Amino acid sequence: MRKLNLKYGLVALAGLGLSANISAADLTCNDIEFSPEAFEAYEFVDKACLQMVDRDGGTFAKLTATKVVPPDISPGVSNFVRFKHSDGTEGPRHKTSLPRNFETVIAGKAVRLADLAAGQEMNIYIGSDFWVSLLALEEAIIEELIVEEIIEEMIEEEIMEEELYEYESELPVTAGPLPWLALFGSMFLILGGALRWSRKQ
Repeated sequence: MRKLNLKYGLVALAGLGLSANISAADLTCNDIEFSPEAFEAYEFVDKACLQMVDRDGGTFAKLTATKVVPPDISPGVSNFVRFKHSDGTEGPRHKTSLPRNFETVIAGKAVRLADLAAGQEMNIYIGSDFWVSLLALEEAIIEELIVEEIIEEMIEEEIMEEELYEYESELPVTAGPLPWLALFGSMFLILGGALRWSRKQ
């Protein structure tokens, strides 16, 4: 049980290290998988991902959208956008779930989304709360396999040591000093008999 806990502890640490080392320089949009929440917000979010960028101390998926105002809706009532897709096309008209007072920064100034003119383009950055790095997952799986191999080797070595110990403990115990005493005693008796015979001669 201790070995099992050790394995998952090592894997967890490896995973933390990998997630910390993965940056936008290592990732493309093809290297991430968006969460169900991201797809709920926009069903083509994977196609709308244009690039991975580092900003504000984090790694983000960058999307670009253009505000559109449907002809049957008064400006400022609802927020509709079209996302630019990575293949150069534009996605369908999409009603955003952003609040009307959501602000974007244009030319260094904060502007409410509701106040943007139709045709105004904006960048949207999606944080790692809404996607996972497939590269980090792949490396974590490799790390886990390595750790599993190490654990298996440790277990095999321990089993071999236990079997060797059991084999040694099953070996017959050798006799004590009694046979040696009998041998030496016999030799002394033979020597004594030889001396006695030599005296008689």
